[in-house]
Amino acid sequence: MTARDYAIKKGLPKQTKTICPECKKLLAGDIFEKDGAVYMEKTCPEHGTFSDIYWSDAELYLKAEESAFDGIGLINPSDQSVDIGRNVSIEIGGVEVDLLSNTALANVDLTNRCNMRCPICFANANSAGYVFEPDFETVVEMLEMLRNERPIKCTAVQFSGGEPTIYPRFVDVIRTAKELGFAQVQVATNGLSFANDFQLLKDAVDAGLNTIYLSFDGITDDIYLQARNRKMFDVKLKLLDNLRKLEKAPSVVLVPTLVKGINNHQVGDILNFAFDNSDVVRGVNFQPVAFTGRIDNQERVENRYTLTDMIKDVETQTGYATRDDWYPVPVVAPISKFVSAILDENKVTFTTHPHCGVATYLFKDESGVVVPVPRFIDADRFSKGLFELSMKARNSRFKGWYKVKAVRLLRSCIRKDQVPEGLNVKKFMKILEGVMSDRSKLSLADFSWKMMFVGGMHFQDDYNYDVERVKRCAVHYTTPDMKVIPFCAYNGGPNYREIVEKKFSVPLDEWKQKHGDEHC
Repeated sequence: MTARDYAIKKGLPKQTKTICPECKKLLAGDIFEKDGAVYMEKTCPEHGTFSDIYWSDAELYLKAEESAFDGIGLINPSDQSVDIGRNVSIEIGGVEVDLLSNTALANVDLTNRCNMRCPICFANANSAGYVFEPDFETVVEMLEMLRNERPIKCTAVQFSGGEPTIYPRFVDVIRTAKELGFAQVQVATNGLSFANDFQLLKDAVDAGLNTIYLSFDGITDDIYLQARNRKMFDVKLKLLDNLRKLEKAPSVVLVPTLVKGINNHQVGDILNFAFDNSDVVRGVNFQPVAFTGRIDNQERVENRYTLTDMIKDVETQTGYATRDDWYPVPVVAPISKFVSAILDENKVTFTTHPHCGVATYLFKDESGVVVPVPRFIDADRFSKGLFELSMKARNSRFKGWYKVKAVRLLRSCIRKDQVPEGLNVKKFMKILEGVMSDRSKLSLADFSWKMMFVGGMHFQDDYNYDVERVKRCAVHYTTPDMKVIPFCAYNGGPNYREIVEKKFSVPLDEWKQKHGDEHC
């Protein structure tokens, strides 16, 4: 089933492939509407029936499908276990599943050690009983593999963990990634190391660090005490202050893990905090919590928080955006497809499944009024029109003509009477026109720095697992044996994380004997 087929088959109910939360066997899953929400239900012959809410707004669920695009696959020449030229695949419930999207963002876990002990964490050396920490040479091989991917080289890498900043050669890894040609080098961090060690922060930035994905669960310490077992808000403030001391600071994206009943009431406060610190904070990427382990039905009903719950909370707590101002991630795919057609070169394209994430851009004018970009750009018309142009331009000898048509399309999609005060329309147009040319990377960065990105990414767990999403995942982990694994398959479902870490780890007791307790 292609993404187009999936989108054309609009309406509910429909079927997908999923897994049993208990035995992980592949099952048929029913997706259906009930009381205005979308649910997934599956029945395992051995463990019974499981039902869970998928999206809390059925109308937005169906609207998202209109932006579905399939990618051109992913070939990993470094994986010796598959035939060269064959698409990367993974096993789910005993069935091989091909991946349809390129690696838009690669995750490289540097360690499962951490300087904190959070209850809601994928990785923890002390609870795992082993230390996973690839040596520097292996990490370099992993990075080289990503740059050798075909038909599109990976251009963005995020170092994660555990806490990646405690990796012994963290700065060297950042520098090497830049030398290998990664345009975006990011780190996912709790902020402790950068807050307490200014020199480490400076060295990482000097080495080429572009973006800090900062764990940020709220603006009061009661939230951190529940979610992270310690007060952390001052740490976040100190890190931002350290960034302001740098001549050229990397951008910061706040990453709140949203747990219903714990911090979802602070969605608006977090967004306002981002605007108040917009000199260094460029975006907020909300992540509704994914359940790990066994969760009974009542607990899931009480605590499940979906992307459309987040959309509603942004509207009710801030008034900045309504449900009509949000779009699924692949709505931007036509831009990359158009640039690829014009340049005759495959570019990174965000062909993620339309139900993986949503996003918008917000512009705050000089009077303090916040206006979503979709209010003054007809995003639907622009995306569909540009996709049609990309298809026509692909085999045309007159590509320059299609660039002119794309600019005309863009201009026709600007609602000039809705453009907010303080936004220079001519400059704004010039930036967006650059996005559709060979200056796309520079222009897109310029656009991002003028706006506040707000997104939501809901990673799957065993109760809402959808194989169609796994196929189209564009956030991939790479492993020490040079394999590529989608994010949700690495951290849930078949749980490749545990398999990989056990294979390439050192027993915790052995590590402590060599390095001491304080390093775990």
